[in-house]
Amino acid sequence: MQVVELYISNTRVDLFKDESLTITDTIINAKDISQVFTAFSQQFSLPSSSTNNQIFKHYYNYEISGGFDARVRVSAILKLNGVDYKIGKVKLNSVDMRDNKAYSYKVVFYGETIALNTILGENKLADLNSLDPENLLYNSSNIKDLLQLDPDVAGNDIITPLITHTKRLYYDSVEHATNGDGNLYYHGGTVDYHGVLYSDLKYAIRIHRLIQAIQTQYPSIVFSNDFFNTTNAPYHSLFMWLHRKSGSVGTGDQVDSFPNSVTGWTSGATGVWSSMTSASTLTVNTEFDSYDNVNTLLQLKLITADTTNSYQVEVFRNGVTLFQGTFIGSKTLSSITGDFGLAYSGEYTVVITVTTVAILFTSGIWTVQNQETPIDPIETDVYQLSSSFTADTNFEFIVKLQTPDIKIIDFLTGLFKMFNLVAYVKADGTIYVDTLDAFYATSTTYDITKYIDVKTSTVAVALPYREIKFKYEGLKTFLAAQYEQLQVQEWGTEYFNNDTDNLDGGIYEVKLPFEHMLFERLANVSDASGSTLTTAQYGYCVNDNEQSYIGKPILFYPILKSGGATTSISFLPTPTSRVELTSYIVASNSVSLSAATSTANINFGNMINEYTGLTNFTGTLYNNYYSTYIINLFLEKSRIFKVTAYLPLSIVLNYTLADILIINGKQYRINSLNINLINNKSQIELITI
Repeated sequence: MQVVELYISNTRVDLFKDESLTITDTIINAKDISQVFTAFSQQFSLPSSSTNNQIFKHYYNYEISGGFDARVRVSAILKLNGVDYKIGKVKLNSVDMRDNKAYSYKVVFYGETIALNTILGENKLADLNSLDPENLLYNSSNIKDLLQLDPDVAGNDIITPLITHTKRLYYDSVEHATNGDGNLYYHGGTVDYHGVLYSDLKYAIRIHRLIQAIQTQYPSIVFSNDFFNTTNAPYHSLFMWLHRKSGSVGTGDQVDSFPNSVTGWTSGATGVWSSMTSASTLTVNTEFDSYDNVNTLLQLKLITADTTNSYQVEVFRNGVTLFQGTFIGSKTLSSITGDFGLAYSGEYTVVITVTTVAILFTSGIWTVQNQETPIDPIETDVYQLSSSFTADTNFEFIVKLQTPDIKIIDFLTGLFKMFNLVAYVKADGTIYVDTLDAFYATSTTYDITKYIDVKTSTVAVALPYREIKFKYEGLKTFLAAQYEQLQVQEWGTEYFNNDTDNLDGGIYEVKLPFEHMLFERLANVSDASGSTLTTAQYGYCVNDNEQSYIGKPILFYPILKSGGATTSISFLPTPTSRVELTSYIVASNSVSLSAATSTANINFGNMINEYTGLTNFTGTLYNNYYSTYIINLFLEKSRIFKVTAYLPLSIVLNYTLADILIINGKQYRINSLNINLINNKSQIELITI
């Protein structure tokens, strides 16, 4: 027998003398290979002693104010013979009552890793305030600069990839007379305004920057750098497209501050009573009222000579949208015509947004008219812009609010599944994260032959599935959907069944919560043979009906194309201006565009590489991170052995789930291990290797 101690919030808990306390440790279980492992206990009972009653604050008495909150797991430590064994959390499930008095508390112990769900909760990437330093203006200059930035340089965490949200791109060196289309061919003439318009593009952020932001936002989460490091190219080179909504970059709830907030109003009041307490902020005081709303008027006039380009007007009252509309040319908006409705006192903000070209407003007039009673005079206050006003295309791009709509825990889970990562909490509180293969490489070997209870054991099939399917949840962008329709196969997907058709069991899916695009390397369409390839490769984020598409978060590798062999492309800062780019970032599913440099890619199956047209990019997610483990499970000789052992404390305190156990000269991996901490009786589930 050994001494078992449980501490909850640094207080030693009283235990029943004869209570069994069993801890379960499990690796990525062969029955559910997508799960991140953690230690946990079976439910056990704690006596209703005075110490325990203080810890749980007499939870059975719900009338106690500020009592114990059983909805929250509390910090706990398990010790064996005075030595820390497991650090984690305790969850109170229930209280057993006898003769109307508390008898015992039913609790479960969970290893620290499981607390990620609790820490992160329902929070999304948009809640990562530590991304705020990344904010930048969304304009043609920044889009162009970041389209030519080298993503391989440290610190270049925000870039612009050649991925369009609406416009389809192509390359034609002969027929290039159509202005405004997506022909990337750059022509030296003076009237050919075609190419990729800056507003057809969006920024992207490095995945590593998101991992850093998570750790900054949640100081209790500290990942090891075993996998999350800057030299691990398949991870560190990976980016996420900042695509919050379908189509063009959105403002409104997508950004914290609005573009072109119209300021500089000056008073031109004609009445004897001023309804504005502040002309600069257009604040209507609380006295602003009218009998029967008969002679109440709010009116905004915007005067511009531009009758070609559209602009959006948004009027806010106390920060809440009162009116929103899109117009061309001069416009008068009024409460009388129903534009504003009957909204009175408060602070008004006028915001003008343009998306194509800057628009000059020569005049802006804000009018407030009021009559308090039928016998009072009608009072009119007029405020106008002190000078003309130019609305340009700049607005602040708030990175966190442009991130895809995904919970942080789902994002992390997706990364763990993508690279087959495992995690556990180390003694220093750091969360160890690395691939399963790398984790197994840290193993220690223990010969437990003499500790085995030979009376009973079980031998079972290692895998209850006939096939495992590895895929992305999102496969609906135009070319990916088209690929499935034509090839009758999902893009980037891998099916593993060991080429055996008569296996028993179902199909298990490992599914990533991301979109997986099929990118397109452009050929010069003036060459009917299709053999004249450019160096431009892009992503087209529309559905199979070529409508703007939101989909799941898009992950990709950005690669800078530059140098003498690079095909120049036409970039449009405005619809009526263009520049030639001889360097730009292409989007790719592979770390490199040459298999001689790296074969690593984020397909599960070995697909034809979009850039080279070859199948030699063999470093798929399946091959690099899953194959060793999966192939072993599918071997005919593979078995799961279930044995009983009485392990010594020297093993119990030091083993990890990476370790190899030897029984009668044969080696096994640990699939799960259940240890009764009172008597060290262990139920061990082992996989042959």
